[in-house]
Amino acid sequence: MATLNRKLPGTWWLLLTLSLSVVTLAAAKLAVISQRNGLLNDPAAITIEPDTPASIVFAKACWLARNGHWQDAQQLYRSLSGSTDPDLRERALYNLGTLYLGQAAALWNPRGVLEYTAVTTLVELSKESLQAALRLNPDHLEARYNLEYAYRITPPPKEKPKADFKGTKPSVFATMPGIPGGGP
Repeated sequence: MATLNRKLPGTWWLLLTLSLSVVTLAAAKLAVISQRNGLLNDPAAITIEPDTPASIVFAKACWLARNGHWQDAQQLYRSLSGSTDPDLRERALYNLGTLYLGQAAALWNPRGVLEYTAVTTLVELSKESLQAALRLNPDHLEARYNLEYAYRITPPPKEKPKADFKGTKPSVFATMPGIPGGGP
């Protein structure tokens, strides 16, 4: 019985040390979560670095897109399109396609054919992004709707000038290579 009493105080110290380390680890994780939540509340304060978590980069891209900084938002969405998280990748591709589509519609409505090349390029990029999002989640209704809209607003192809062929072809045999004289 005396040996049991001598071992218990050491066990209590071990349990106390272990529980204190668990509490410290949980407090550190809570501090990181609190910092990230603070950044999500104020996306303007987010600075993107190589080790920035993807969810924070996504929040910054959404904020940039909402505030009219389309080029920066597109760059961040493109970087997220290679994410290992399929849900985040799908949302980034959808937002990227929608952003391209919004830019194309903004050019097409007031300027029309004058911005043909830019509109066509933006619509094609939008189609690619939306199709990639639909490959990840075929049930994404908004992506389907936007893809349908992209197909509807695709400008018709420019008419090519007709080739004005001035030569005459009296016979098909005259232009075909073969035995001279037309036969054996």
